[in-house]
Amino acid sequence: MCHVSGMAREDLHFRLRIPDSLKKRLQLAGALKGRSITAEIVFRLESSFAEEDLAAIGKDPEDAELLSIIADLDDLKLKIVSSHRRRKETSEAE
Repeated sequence: MCHVSGMAREDLHFRLRIPDSLKKRLQLAGALKGRSITAEIVFRLESSFAEEDLAAIGKDPEDAELLSIIADLDDLKLKIVSSHRRRKETSEAE
């Protein structure tokens, strides 16, 4: 659903003013997921747009199959994250 990989040096660059506390939260969240601050910001922005898109999907009864697929993808994403965390914890414990 969200696409962060593939960011290129040719992508738009601009300055963004944010509170230091928000920057620190983004740094921590990105570090926990192996992303840079920029990648974390892009991921979160794309996620917010995806949520808006999903909100529009459920309005049609024919969207039930699509919603089911989305739910399956969310379950898979959670399994991948959980597996990654377990591997990371195991490697850090060794």
